[in-house]
Amino acid sequence: MAEQDNSITVSVVAFGPLSEEIPRRQDIVIEKDSTISDLISTMNIQKWLENGLTIAINGDRCEVNHILIQGDEIALLPPVSGG
Repeated sequence: MAEQDNSITVSVVAFGPLSEEIPRRQDIVIEKDSTISDLISTMNIQKWLENGLTIAINGDRCEVNHILIQGDEIALLPPVSGG
C-alpha cells in the first residue's frame, strides 16, 4: 500500500527501561514535517523527555524540534542509572 503524500514512515528503536514500556523496534507513520516532539507525543512517552531522554537520528544526537524525514531511524536513549 502506497503512503499518502502527507505522511512518512520512521523507524524507532528504544533502549534500556524504555524498551520495557514500548516495543524495542517499530515503524511509525507520522505526518510530514513532524518533529521529534510530535513523535514523542504520538507515542505517549512525554514523561521520558522530562526524565532526561536522549534522542539520536541516524546516529546523531538531536534536539526535540528536529524535523523528521522519510526513513529516519530514531534511537530513544533513556538516562542510565547505577554505579
